[in-house]
Amino acid sequence: MIKKTVRLSFRCMLNIALVGLFQSAGYGQAFQLEAIVDGTRHTLPSATFAETDDLAFISVDKLAEILNLQTYHSNNTRKAILYIGDIEVKVTALNPFVSIDDEMIQMPVSTHYRNHEVYVPTTHFLHLISPYLGNKPTLLKSLASTPTSAPAQPVVVAKTEPPPAPPQPEVKSSPYTRITDLQIEEKANGTLIRIKAEKALESSHINSRVTNGWLYVDIYKGSVNGLQVRKDSIGEFIKEIVPVQLGQSAQLSFKINGEIASRKIYTDAAAHEVLVSLKTEERVSPDLLKTLESEKQKWLIDTIVIDPGHGGHDPGAIGPSKLYEKHVTLAIGLKLRDLFKDRSDIKVVMTRDDDRFIPLKDRTKLANQAQGKLFLSIHANSNRNSRVNGVTTYFLGQAKTEEALEVSRRENAVINYEKDTSLYSEFQNESFILLTLAQNAYQQESQDLAALVQAEVSKRISIRNRGVKQAGYYVLIGASMPNILVETAFISNRREEKLLKSGKFQQDIAEGIFASVMRFKELFEQGI
Repeated sequence: MIKKTVRLSFRCMLNIALVGLFQSAGYGQAFQLEAIVDGTRHTLPSATFAETDDLAFISVDKLAEILNLQTYHSNNTRKAILYIGDIEVKVTALNPFVSIDDEMIQMPVSTHYRNHEVYVPTTHFLHLISPYLGNKPTLLKSLASTPTSAPAQPVVVAKTEPPPAPPQPEVKSSPYTRITDLQIEEKANGTLIRIKAEKALESSHINSRVTNGWLYVDIYKGSVNGLQVRKDSIGEFIKEIVPVQLGQSAQLSFKINGEIASRKIYTDAAAHEVLVSLKTEERVSPDLLKTLESEKQKWLIDTIVIDPGHGGHDPGAIGPSKLYEKHVTLAIGLKLRDLFKDRSDIKVVMTRDDDRFIPLKDRTKLANQAQGKLFLSIHANSNRNSRVNGVTTYFLGQAKTEEALEVSRRENAVINYEKDTSLYSEFQNESFILLTLAQNAYQQESQDLAALVQAEVSKRISIRNRGVKQAGYYVLIGASMPNILVETAFISNRREEKLLKSGKFQQDIAEGIFASVMRFKELFEQGI
């Protein structure tokens, strides 16, 4: 590591030692400021900033304390003044320009702002003000080529000749140009700032930069004295405008709301205008955003419809020990309802919550009227062969297996319990079901939901996983939402009938359906 020591000594009673530790190119740096004033040694840690981590900074107030100087600062304009006798040294936050006795000098880097204090780059700033602090200062420097294995020894370079004169800025002969107005025009893909002046401005006199959420436009030989910022200049992207006069330059500061993709500055000599074009990501009007948010809310899965199969004078399938399907489906449906109430914010609508008969068409009609987002129909399976077992989840589609066709026929036979079966005459036409499928906007979502339900339920129960299938269930026709039908187990199988009686088995089924719906909700809403 190389140790670098820089000392500025002033014959007027003042010694300043700036001690910096740094490494060769490519390595980080650390700094410490030491000052000897009237024989008293002062040590202050210097501040560093992410944008310029190779430089040490010190606050103007701390530096003034070391040098026994007076200061003035304004939090509103983020401006500080250092008084050296009758000389005013003016600095502004996030600005590289320093005004010394009304002469504008540019430092290689901008100042910084932290905790309501302006920070200046220590070495650059001391170099600018040192000629005003005393006569014939002596500068002590170390060499940067010292091997890293040994500490660097300072090499004294005595300055016997008079100190160099203060840096002189380029003198412009043109008088100050008054800025008369600011206009902000916000567009879909950006913002245009119109800076109006009393006469044409030279493009070489204009500089801009973006730092910490602020856009700064500096106009050399410009004047903002008397400029009034109208309230209608503030909009969605430009949230605040602060004009500041910095000696020979006018600074316009714009607080921006968002990221700037690119910026360009144009001058219009005929119109006496400076145009600052800020390109941003395409933005949407507040009214349209409100409409889009309203539409988004419509697609959120915030309401589900649980449909316990059968009920009332329709017992559904009956098991060997006379267990009715309608009782099993209601028990599972109520357990599932309680899970959603206890563990989610999803509203639950039940097609039935007691032992009553609900026609098939009324079930989907109720679901649509309630603006349900998912329709879950719960059933128990049955087969003439009592050895058949397992759990299956169905979505609406053309039956592709004899088993699916047989199960759907049995479930659809519930219409025989209704007074008017003619309402379902068209349902019995396979071409009608195919047409319904072609118009079903939720076919893929229904299939995805069925796959999740089948997987989650099968993980929780120890019976055969018969997979996901499709069939023409009447109860699913007309549901304007993703819809599935779960055949939980075979009530015709003695072992599974016993399971269906069990509260634990019913709870496991409900837990599986609940978990799958919550997972489906998460995946579905990611695409909104």
